[in-house]
Amino acid sequence: MSKIKATGLALCAALSVTLLSPAVVMADTVRMWTFLNPAGTSPREVALAQIIKDFESANPDIDIVVEPQVWDQMTPKFLAAHGNRSAPDIIWVVTDFLGDAIQSGSLADLNELFINKWSEEKKADFKDAYWNLTSVQGKQYGLFASRNYIALMYRPDLFANAGIKPEDIKTWDDLKAVAQKLTVKDSGNKVTRYGFSAAYSEQQADPHPVIPHILASGEPLFTTEGKANFASDAGVKGMQFFTGMVKDGISPSQAATWTVDDLFEQFASDRIAMVQGSAVRVSTLQGKLGKDKVALMSWPGAVAGKPSPSVMAGWSVGIWSGSKVKASAAKFMDFMMSDPGDKIWTAVGGQIPGKKSTLKELENFISQPGNGYLAVAARGAAEAGWLTPIDFSVGGYRQALNRATQQIIVDGKDVKAALKEAEEHFNRQNGR
Repeated sequence: MSKIKATGLALCAALSVTLLSPAVVMADTVRMWTFLNPAGTSPREVALAQIIKDFESANPDIDIVVEPQVWDQMTPKFLAAHGNRSAPDIIWVVTDFLGDAIQSGSLADLNELFINKWSEEKKADFKDAYWNLTSVQGKQYGLFASRNYIALMYRPDLFANAGIKPEDIKTWDDLKAVAQKLTVKDSGNKVTRYGFSAAYSEQQADPHPVIPHILASGEPLFTTEGKANFASDAGVKGMQFFTGMVKDGISPSQAATWTVDDLFEQFASDRIAMVQGSAVRVSTLQGKLGKDKVALMSWPGAVAGKPSPSVMAGWSVGIWSGSKVKASAAKFMDFMMSDPGDKIWTAVGGQIPGKKSTLKELENFISQPGNGYLAVAARGAAEAGWLTPIDFSVGGYRQALNRATQQIIVDGKDVKAALKEAEEHFNRQNGR
């Protein structure tokens, strides 16, 4: 029999089976942009992979396709994709550009898609500062994942070796004194371990540690018109504090060009005892060093007993308003952000829970050695946290402050002048 005839008979047979069989239902493909890669090994990535696997097993008619992105470029890239109608169905929006995303009309109302189906009790379980930030004129534009509390990360083992307790750091002066004590030099007077550092690169920038200084004074970081207020007396004093530790040899001058990843590499290599660190990174670093070697505490205050406000950040997960598969995207979002996703993010990913009930249900897990940072972050966010406003764009404020720090450390620029220039740059960049 010829190959052509055999192929023809096979096609006929296949066609007969198809005609006699029920209609084949094509699965919806839901595209999601996030900085996490479910094929990765960090706790958050492992958690995301488990959530997707569990969801697809329960919903075989929906395929979740993750397209990992560079985190500090992802939201501007999404806004551009919204303009040319090629955006993903689900997007993780960074807080700095959340206002831009909402005002652009790129995000769908989650109330209409699934939240209105929730009970009032379930809504109350979520409601907090993060919920309020994404709720505008009766519409809910996002739910927060990777809730972040950026404060003081430290090495408990190095503290213990130096006879230091976390409660010894009550004020900024205490922080400097402890950093000095933790700084180690070799016989040639070369520093082998610094007491404290942050990362001041403009690439992948975290919020600057000067911000808690400014907020603790009662000064706002931005005026009501959205203009930068970096060069206030509190801003100058705070910047002098951190750049002064570089001059005093307590912090490394190389930090002027360090990214956050560079900083954590130094921290994990015993080169720095305390760093500005985020709650979402603790579990990853514990995986490298051990649960007993990485912990988190709130920033100290101007006076003992009153911690300075810490920057709360994170990712507002939303659904693109132009998505063709909103119903499927909404079904996955509900699963990922609510039940059972919230518990997976916490127990597997080491993240701050989004629901108050998860804190209670996982109380035993959180009380285990090494997991105390979750309670620190949750308590700090409730009592001494600050979220960037969404009434106006704040994109570029991190880079502006880091650039000022570089000018002070590397070029010896006057602190007040550097902060004034940072204000002008930010205002000009944002048309103010």
